[in-house]
Formats: sequence, structure tokens, C-alpha cells
Amino acid sequence: MRQLGIKWYHCREVKMTIFEQKIGSEKAVVIIPEIYGINQYIKDWADFFKDQGYDVFCVDLSGRGHVYKYSESNEAYSEFMTEIGFERYKEIAVYIKELKLCYKKIIVFGSSVGATIAWRLTESRCCDGMIGFYGSRIRDYLEVNPICPCLLVFPEQEKSFEVQAIIPKLKHNGTVVTRVLPGEHGFADPYGNDFNEQSGKKGLDMVKCFLRKIAY
Repeated sequence: MRQLGIKWYHCREVKMTIFEQKIGSEKAVVIIPEIYGINQYIKDWADFFKDQGYDVFCVDLSGRGHVYKYSESNEAYSEFMTEIGFERYKEIAVYIKELKLCYKKIIVFGSSVGATIAWRLTESRCCDGMIGFYGSRIRDYLEVNPICPCLLVFPEQEKSFEVQAIIPKLKHNGTVVTRVLPGEHGFADPYGNDFNEQSGKKGLDMVKCFLRKIAY
């Protein structure tokens, strides 16, 4: 994965670095990472989407290429909340609209906070599909009305809220598919303490199925 460059967006002065893996496809995936940055877990997702036939663009939310260790979760979360925040979707939407000039289809993928940012993008016409893994803060944005197909994958257990309580509120217009898998927040990350191998595999299969359904 090589650095594509740094861009400045008009919504506010925010520096975002974009990393890319290109195979010459007519379709692309934009990956929005967790609070830790573009770590090996996110790079594995980039490889996965590349293998599915997509050009891949990873957004470095901090703009400085820093990757936090899992043991630095408090520092990573603090930086996200104070320096980045969930409003970052506005700048990412501008970037995707530019990218869309080069691709027939763009899917947005996000994990954890990245899933919540991706969810907020679904009301615009900048993306043709959205995939989110354990976007726990989506619960704060239930008013979002997606206009593109969405796949939201949650764990059975979240420390901060009851997952089953929000599922009915996410099925309001037929564009959203929700799945709940055994495990906790982070079940798909083989490098984390909460990895659940069986659920992680099921999650990958769900993504493959979703991509096939929205391929045309």
C-alpha cells in the first residue's frame, strides 16, 4: 500500500492522507479505520477487498500516518474525539465525490468509529453501498436515512448499549441489512483480544455475499 497524497477540503482545514491499492478496477472501496489508524487489521481488509476485485483507498483520519497500539486505546480514543470526531464524514464525502469521477461504483467500509462515519455518508449520493462492522455509535445517529444498500454487522455483546434494542430502528426503509454475530466489539480482528474466529469468518462470508448482491 503506497501513499497517494494529502488533500485539503473546503469544509474546514482538515488534512487527510489517503493510501491506495489499485488493480485497475472500475469499482472501488473506501476504508475508514478505527481509532488506532491503518494498522494490520485494516490492511487485511484492504487486501480482502482487493481480492474481491476492488481498487482500495484507506483514509488516514489523523493525516499523520500514526498507528496506535491496542494498549493505547485511551490515547487513541481521546485523539479521535478531540481532533477528528464523527463530523469528519463531511470531508470524506467531498473526497469520495471526486473519486467517483473515476469509478462506476464506490463502496464505503468502516470498522468501529469508522463504521459510524461510513453510516453518516449513506444519506448522500457519494457512495453506492456501505458496510460497517461493530459501529456502536451508530446508535447516536438512528435518524440517518440511507439511500444506498447497507450491511451492518454487530456483536451480540456491546459494553455500552443493548444491540438488539437498536436493530428494529435500523430497518426502517429496506435498504439496511443487519446481522448480529456471537462475540464482542472487535470479534473480526485477529490481532485483538476479542477475536472470535468463527464469527470473523461468518462476517467475511456476509461481506462477500453483500458485494455479490450489489455488484450490478
